[in-house]
Amino acid sequence: MPPPATDDPDLGPALQELGCRAGAELALGGVPASELAARFGTPLYVFDAGVLRQRVAAVRAALGPRVELLWSVKANPSLAVTRCLRLAGAGAEVASLGELHLALAAGHAAGDLRFAGPGKTEAEIHAATALGLGCFHAESEAEIDAIAAAARAGGRRTAVAIRTNLPDELAGSRLRMGGRSSRFGVDADQVPDLLRRFADHADVHLAGLHVYAGTQCFDASAFVRHATSLVEHALRWERDTGVPLDELDLGGGFGIGLYAGDPTFDLAAAGQGIQALVAAHDRPGRRWFVELGRYLAAPAGVYLARVVGTKRSGGERHAVLDGGLHHAAAAAGMGTVLKRAPLLVHAAGLQATALEPVTLGGPLCTPADQFAERLALPPLAPGDLVAVLRAGAYGLSFSPHGFLGHPTPAEVLVGDGPPRLVRRRGDPRDVLRDQTP
Repeated sequence: MPPPATDDPDLGPALQELGCRAGAELALGGVPASELAARFGTPLYVFDAGVLRQRVAAVRAALGPRVELLWSVKANPSLAVTRCLRLAGAGAEVASLGELHLALAAGHAAGDLRFAGPGKTEAEIHAATALGLGCFHAESEAEIDAIAAAARAGGRRTAVAIRTNLPDELAGSRLRMGGRSSRFGVDADQVPDLLRRFADHADVHLAGLHVYAGTQCFDASAFVRHATSLVEHALRWERDTGVPLDELDLGGGFGIGLYAGDPTFDLAAAGQGIQALVAAHDRPGRRWFVELGRYLAAPAGVYLARVVGTKRSGGERHAVLDGGLHHAAAAAGMGTVLKRAPLLVHAAGLQATALEPVTLGGPLCTPADQFAERLALPPLAPGDLVAVLRAGAYGLSFSPHGFLGHPTPAEVLVGDGPPRLVRRRGDPRDVLRDQTP
C-alpha cells in the first residue's frame, strides 16, 4: 500500500514546510484549500507569508551576518511577496525598469537596489540612474559606457559591479549561464583592462564584481568552489591593477526540488563554506551578497486548479483542469529537458492510500498543456481540487497567459493576517486590452 502524501519522500517535505503534518486536507496558512478556492475561485495562486519569512531566516542564519541576502524579483514579481521578503530582511535585485518600480512600491529604497540583466536599454539606464539606483551589474564594456553617459547627464556618479563570466562552470546547476561563450557577463580575461579603464572614471564608481553562472544548483560544494574562484580572481585583479573591489556578489541559484525525484540542496554545507570564505577574505568596507529567487519563494506558493471533467481514453484515466500551462508553465515542464511530474496532490486526499493512475492536463488546445502522465492520485471527480506545490516562483509571469485568452488567476496571501487578495482575477475581456481593429 503506498504511503499518504504527507509521508511521500518528495511530497512530504513540501507539505511539512506549509504546515501540513496531519489531516486529510491541504491547508495554507492554516486555512483549508477548499475554503480559499470557494472564496477566491480557481485557478488560484496562494502564497504563504510565514514560509517566506522562514526561508529568509534560514538562509540568513546559514550564510552568517556578513552576507547580505538579495531577493531576485524576476522569480515572482508580486508586490505582496516582494514586500513580505523585504520586511523579513531581504534586499532586492531587479532586471528591468518594471521590476525596479515594483521594488520601490514594495518599500525598497532605490539606493539599496541592484540592476542586473544583459539587455538594459539606454532608456532604462537613464531612468534607473535618475531614480537613484544603488548599483548596476554591468554585462559589457559598452554597457559601462552607457551607464557613465547616463550618470554624466544626470550629474551623479553611479556604482557599477562587473558581472564576470568565469572560465569554470557552476557544476551541478540545471541551467548554466557561464563558463563559455555567453551573452551574460564579461569574460574573465577581459576584466583587468576594464578595471584599469574605469578605475578613476569621473562618472562611474567600480564597486566590485558580480557572478551568476547558473541556477537550480543542487551541489553545495560546487557553489562554494565557484564563489571561491570569484574571490581568488578578485584578489589577483586587485593586486595586478591596484583597483579595490570592495563588493563581491557571489550569485545564487540554490536548488529546490520541484519535481518528483529532485535532490535536496545542503544549505548548511553551503553556509559553512561561504562563512569560511568570508572569514578568510573579509576586510573593513567589504560587502558580500548572495541573491536567491526560486529558493526563497517556490516553497511558499501553491497553484490550485479544479477538475472540470474526467474520462477514459485508450484504457487510461484523464482529468481536465481549469488551469494549466498558461498559468503554471514550469509545473507543465516548460524549460526542462526531461518532463517529469510536478509535486502535485489531491487537495482533499493527503491521507489517501487508494490511488489510481491519471493523466492531468489543462484547458489549452495543445498537448504541451499537461502536468503529469499516469500519476498515482486518489480518484478524481469533477469539482475536486488539485494543488501544485512549490509553485511560488516562475509561475504566472513565466507562463504564456495570453494563449487562448483565458483570464489570469487571482493571487492570495495567507499567513499575514486574514487571507487577502493581492492580485485580482483577470477578465475574459482582457484579451481586447490595448488592441485596435
